[in-house]
Amino acid sequence: MDKSPGKSPGKSAKTITRRSFLQGLGGLLASHWVLSGTLVGGTGIFVWAEHSTRILKKEFWDLSYPGLPSALDGKRIVHLSDLHLEHLSISSAYLQSQVNAQDPDLLVLTGDLISDRSDLDKVAQYLQPLKAKFGKYMVMGNNDYSHFSRALFNRYLELLQGVGWVPLINDAEHLKNLKLWIIGVDDPATAHDNTDLAYAKLVNTDSAGPSFRLVLSHSTDSLDDIAKYGAELFLTGHTHGGQIRLPGLRPQITNTYLGDKGIYEGYHVIRDIPLYINRGIGESGIPLRFNVTPEIAIFTLHRGQAEPVHVTRE
Repeated sequence: MDKSPGKSPGKSAKTITRRSFLQGLGGLLASHWVLSGTLVGGTGIFVWAEHSTRILKKEFWDLSYPGLPSALDGKRIVHLSDLHLEHLSISSAYLQSQVNAQDPDLLVLTGDLISDRSDLDKVAQYLQPLKAKFGKYMVMGNNDYSHFSRALFNRYLELLQGVGWVPLINDAEHLKNLKLWIIGVDDPATAHDNTDLAYAKLVNTDSAGPSFRLVLSHSTDSLDDIAKYGAELFLTGHTHGGQIRLPGLRPQITNTYLGDKGIYEGYHVIRDIPLYINRGIGESGIPLRFNVTPEIAIFTLHRGQAEPVHVTRE
């Protein structure tokens, strides 16, 4: 497990964002320069990169906590991120079948549902059929803010609520029967995050013991502020796992301070916070993935002392 050295360092002037890298890489791939030293032709790599957008892997995690509330023992959280509906290759029917088959107790989405305002017409099609016993919760990502006026953003929130989702904008909701706080820290990439406000409702009123704190935020850049309050599980996205991974090269394109340190996907414990960085489902920049498959993450909570157990399935 990883341990962070503390606060984020300043970014280098040479840091490249994922979007700018992918936009440049689109032209590079089109010219086939990247293939000059490989055994596959241009058509083959494009076919594979496009095919990779249609593969949806399921990452199963069993997480154990000695003090887990008994009501959460065996409960399942299904985590989606970064659908980017504008270019999404995965159909709504396929997503529905894969998500609902996991029988979620809780369903969460950590931002970047849309890439363009025209995606509003697809929101109900993709999100309404998804089921969860105890609710469906979402936080905003940078793309959820980038294309809307204030009035249109309010319409977006109303649309999400109308199809059964709860947007958490620096807010928290307590599921008393589960002894669970769901805390939504708004998008740090667009400076909408306010962790103090997100945690403001958390007061210990339970005589039977503290509640489990599940924190959602689009990016790991809110980690330092979250660590001041604490969390039992922190779920994020934003990086797409790099989206394009060329052989022998480590992505330096995630535009997060943990990404600069090579931490851009998967499960880690940093500053005593168990966090998970989801590779996401859709794409941005160019509608391709290479060596980075889309994912659904499934977390089953257990009361106990065991180490995390991880299995990948298609």
